[in-house]
Amino acid sequence: MSLMILRAGPAALVQDLGRPGHAALGVTGSGAADRAAAALALRCVGTDPAAAVLELLLGGLVVMTDSPAVVAVTGARGLVVVTTPSGSRRTAATGEVLRLDAGSTLEIGRPDVGVRTYLGVRGGVEVPPVLGSRSRDTLSGLGPPPLEAGDVLAVGDAVVGPWADHWHASGGDPHPGSGTGPGPGTGTGTGSDGRGRRPRSLVLDVIPGPRDDLFPPAAWHVLAEAGHVSGHADRVGVRIDPAGPVPRSSTREIPSEGMVRGAVQVPADGAPVVFGPDHPVTGGYPVIGVLTSRSSDALSQLLPGAPVSFRRVSD
Repeated sequence: MSLMILRAGPAALVQDLGRPGHAALGVTGSGAADRAAAALALRCVGTDPAAAVLELLLGGLVVMTDSPAVVAVTGARGLVVVTTPSGSRRTAATGEVLRLDAGSTLEIGRPDVGVRTYLGVRGGVEVPPVLGSRSRDTLSGLGPPPLEAGDVLAVGDAVVGPWADHWHASGGDPHPGSGTGPGPGTGTGTGSDGRGRRPRSLVLDVIPGPRDDLFPPAAWHVLAEAGHVSGHADRVGVRIDPAGPVPRSSTREIPSEGMVRGAVQVPADGAPVVFGPDHPVTGGYPVIGVLTSRSSDALSQLLPGAPVSFRRVSD
């Protein structure tokens, strides 16, 4: 069983849980940017949580299956269209579990809310692992390259739960138009709703440390005010344009230290940078705190210009 990529969109990547444990080699963990959305896609189709999914930036993907398949689309919310081999079309909601006949196509449009969409297929996307992971690391270039039209992806058999004994799709949705998944609203993004309404500010929870001792209390006050996601945002990191420069108690240089996903690093200009899944393994600016896992996932769904603020929390 396989999926053929008919159109890949601006950035379609294979991602899984990542490859932690290789920082000594200069390799970061990588993995899905919105881990909760990727995990939901796999749960919807009864597949091992360690299996791979497709991560799409701003949609644009069109795939065709050569065999009956069960798929789910999660993350950013937008239009999903299924076209059968006979040419009939129907729309589906983000979060629906879809049964596709052989020869059917699935189109994922540009999202209305959020930026990253995840496509899970029962059995998981099967590509050769690198250092134990099928994830694409955009900083180091490890893992499968970004998808292009004409690529063919094998589907594995990493099925779990009650589907494991007889997991292949029987083909055809017996109830067209009715979803069997969790339904709309499973995306984690908080951007514009596509109707011109002003987006709500996203509050990011931050666990202080390891270098919060280099910042005065005023730094947390600045971070608590509304800033915005800058135009410098990708899987490596997201730069935030704060309400004002984040002050430091000391401007002395510190030795390079190990970095983690969600680290809130404050360079000399006072504009925080929040590291993403493909972050460098070390950094030389102090880290005032680290985002919680949920906040890190949510930040990955924001467009440039989206309002954000930071909230200090205990671990």
